[in-house]
Amino acid sequence: MAKGRSIVLTVECKGQRLEGTAAEVISPGMGVAITAATEPVGGRHSLDAAGTNSVGVADVDYLQGRTNSTNYAVGERVFAYTPLPGDELNLLFKASEGAQAIGDEVGFEAATGLLVSAGTGYIVMETITVGGSNTLVHVKKL
Repeated sequence: MAKGRSIVLTVECKGQRLEGTAAEVISPGMGVAITAATEPVGGRHSLDAAGTNSVGVADVDYLQGRTNSTNYAVGERVFAYTPLPGDELNLLFKASEGAQAIGDEVGFEAATGLLVSAGTGYIVMETITVGGSNTLVHVKKL
């Protein structure tokens, strides 16, 4: 499912791009937050997977030739994007959540940074039939 191969789909996006250091393994399409009680490294804060206090979504590191399936390892520079209302994105949906219909509202799970049906903040833009693994899905920021 997913629309294209990018995480950020909006052509003229107005959100803020940011960089940080991975405090844990992070996948493109996950919600990320600044790691609590951790000083910046090289002028950049550490980022970890987070939901309700998300400062953005992990984006693909195109400069290093990576794809949307290449994870960031601990200590690597993470590229993220803070979406604004109306932005369309491909975000990771948790496999165990099951099917979702177009127009359903979803949001990030606090513990994993993955989209779940219990959250808020995004509208599903395609029918989701998640199989055995987390899947990138097309959503729109509310």
